[in-house]
Amino acid sequence: MTERLFEHDRRASMRRSVTGGVLKATLLAGLTLIFVYPVAMIVLGAFRDGLPSDNMPFTMSGLLAAFEAPETWHTLWNSIVLVVVCGTISVAGGGLFAWIAANTNVPGRKLLTPIMVINLFVPPLFHTLGWIMLGNAQNGLLNQFGRALGTHGPLINIQGWGGLILLTSLGYMPFAYLLLLGAFKNRDQSLDEAAAISGAGTVRTFFTITIPSVGPAITGAALLIAVLVFQSFDGPQLIGRQAGIYVFSTQIYHYVRDEAPAEYTKAFALSLVLILLVLLLFLAQRWMLRGRSFTTLTGKTSRRDPQELGPVRWVLSALIVVVVLLNFLLPLFAMVLGSLQPIFGVMSTGLTLDNYVTMLTDPQFSSSLALTAWLAVIGGFGSIAIALLTTYVTARRRGFLRSYTSFAVWIPWALPGVVLGLAYMFAVLYLPAFRGLYGSAFLMTLVLVVATIPVSSRIAEGALAQLSPELEEAGRMSGASAGRVLVTIVLRLVIPSFLAGWFLSALFISGNLAVPMLLAPPGLEPVSLTAFQQFLTGEMSRGAALFMIILIAAFVVLALAAVSVKLGGRILGRDRSAGPLSRLTP
Repeated sequence: MTERLFEHDRRASMRRSVTGGVLKATLLAGLTLIFVYPVAMIVLGAFRDGLPSDNMPFTMSGLLAAFEAPETWHTLWNSIVLVVVCGTISVAGGGLFAWIAANTNVPGRKLLTPIMVINLFVPPLFHTLGWIMLGNAQNGLLNQFGRALGTHGPLINIQGWGGLILLTSLGYMPFAYLLLLGAFKNRDQSLDEAAAISGAGTVRTFFTITIPSVGPAITGAALLIAVLVFQSFDGPQLIGRQAGIYVFSTQIYHYVRDEAPAEYTKAFALSLVLILLVLLLFLAQRWMLRGRSFTTLTGKTSRRDPQELGPVRWVLSALIVVVVLLNFLLPLFAMVLGSLQPIFGVMSTGLTLDNYVTMLTDPQFSSSLALTAWLAVIGGFGSIAIALLTTYVTARRRGFLRSYTSFAVWIPWALPGVVLGLAYMFAVLYLPAFRGLYGSAFLMTLVLVVATIPVSSRIAEGALAQLSPELEEAGRMSGASAGRVLVTIVLRLVIPSFLAGWFLSALFISGNLAVPMLLAPPGLEPVSLTAFQQFLTGEMSRGAALFMIILIAAFVVLALAAVSVKLGGRILGRDRSAGPLSRLTP
C-alpha cells in the first residue's frame, strides 16, 4: 500500500512538473510573440527603407538621413517642451489636490476623488473634441459668447501651444492625483505639527516637510505622466497639427500616412529616440531615489486630523471649482449642446434629437457603434486578463520568468499607440505566415489590447497586492495544483478588481484614436475614428452625438455593475461559512 501511494505521488509530481514546464514555455512564447517580437521590428525597420514585404536591402543611409533632417530635431524639442511643461503642471496640480483631499479642511475636498475618477473614465478624445467645440476660432461656443458680448476677434483659440498645454495638463492631472493620494493619506502628519511648533509657516512646511516626505510617489507619478505625455496623440493631432506643432506621435503618423511614399525609416528612427528617452527617465528616477530613506510611518500612532488652513481654504475651494469646470463640465456642456444642434454653432436652428436618431439608425454609424461595443467588451476582457496573469507572475515567481515577464509587459509603456501599430504592422508583414492578418480586425483588436495593458496592469497590481501569499500556500498544501489555486483562490478574490479593470480598459479602448487611425480595416471603423472623421468634415454635431451615446452607455453599464456588485455582496454575505479553501481538497 505504501509503495502504491509512493508511486502515485511520484507520477503526480512528474505530471505537475511537465505541466508546469509546458505552461512556462507557453507563457514565454506568448510574451515573445505578443510583446517582444513586434517591438524588435522597430530596430529592423530603422535599417531598411520600405515595408518588409518589399524585400529592400539593409542600409544605414535612411537612419542617418532621418537624424540629419531638421524636422526630427524640431519634433524632439517640441516633445521635450510638452513633457516638461505639461508634466510639471499635471504633477503639481495633482499633488496639490491630493494634499487638499487627504490632509486639509478645505470645503469640497471630499468631492475631489469622485470627480477625478470620472475624469479618468472619460476618453481623452472626448475631452479634446469638447474643447475644440468650445474654443475653435471660427465657431467655438466661447467665442460665439464673446462676440455676443461685443468682443472683436476670437475670445480664445484652443488650437495652438496654449490650448495644447492646457488640455494635456488637465487631461493627465487625474492620473497624478490618484497616484499621489495614497502617499498623502499614509504620511504621518505629526511631522507637520513638529514643523509648526518650530515656527515654520504653512507654506514653508508644505515645501520643506510635506513634499519631501512623499518624494518616491512624486517621482513615480512624474515618470508615469512624462511617459504618457510622450505617448499622447489625440491632443497633438487635433490641436497641435493645426498650429504646425509636431511631437513624436504625430510626426511618426505624418511620415507613415501623409508622405508618398511613406518614410518608414524616419518613423522608426523617431521611435528609437522615444524608447531611449523613456529608458533615461526610468534610470533617472532610480538614481534620484538611490540611498534615500522616506520612512514616515512607524509603530507609533500617527495623526489624521485635517490641517486647518484658515481663509486660504476658500481660495483652494475656488480652485477646485475652476478645475472641475475646465476639465469636465465645460467640455461636457459643449458635447451635449453640440449633439442637439442640427448645425453646430448655429443657435437659430434650435435643438433636436435628429443626430442621435441618425447615429442609431444609419447603417454606417450603427455598425461603428456595434463594432466599438464588441472591441470594448472583448478587448477590455483580454487586457485585464493578460494584465492579471503577467502581474501574478511578476509578483509570485522568481528568476528568469519573472524578469522576462516584467520586461515584456514594460514595453507598451515606452511606445505610443502609433508606434505600436506600426511595429505590429511590420511584424505581420515580415513573416509570410502572418501576412493574412494585415488589415484585419483581429490585428487592430490585439494592438488595442496591448496598448491598454499599462492601465489594466495598475489595477491588477493593486488587487494582487492585497492578497497574502499564505492563502495560496494553504491551497497548495491542501493538494491543489498551481492552476487550481490561481482560479479558485486568486481569481475569486480579485473578481471586483477584475470587473473594474475590465470596465476601465473597455473605456480606454473605445476612446483610442491612434491605433484605429493606422490599423482600422476599410468599413470597420470604431467610434473614435468615425467621430474624428465627422469633425474633419465639419459634422461636429454628429461626432458629438456618437461620443455621447458611448458615454451614456458606459455610465449605464457602470451603474448596472455597481448595483450587481452591491446585490452580490449581500447575497454572498448570507453564507460566509464556506470559505474559498473549502473546495480545494478532493
